[in-house]
Amino acid sequence: MDAATLCLAIALYHEARGESNKAKLAVAEVIHNRTKSSKFPNDYCSVIKQRGQFSFYRGSIKVPTKEKESWNECVKIAQNFNKSKTNYTNGALYFNHQRLGVRFNLQKKAHIGKHVFF
Repeated sequence: MDAATLCLAIALYHEARGESNKAKLAVAEVIHNRTKSSKFPNDYCSVIKQRGQFSFYRGSIKVPTKEKESWNECVKIAQNFNKSKTNYTNGALYFNHQRLGVRFNLQKKAHIGKHVFF
């Protein structure tokens, strides 16, 4: 598995495990959308490692050792993400848990599973 796929799978695991595949794809879309924006780095690992952007990232990215079934599902989605051609988030660059609502005075673009995308 290449580094980009690994980083994406780890992000999906931490941000959306237990969610539907659609929700996982939506999180992947935001990470991908960021790589296409001049506001963010241009690769998945750098986007995920940006300070303060992903709550699970604390200086290193490690392969999860628990919940193997969830991990394997996230890997599969990450491996096939570029083939998926979805746009569930309408180009969103941000997301957070629904309990936090829409933040930063940005327009809500989607609500999928337990996440709000904006």
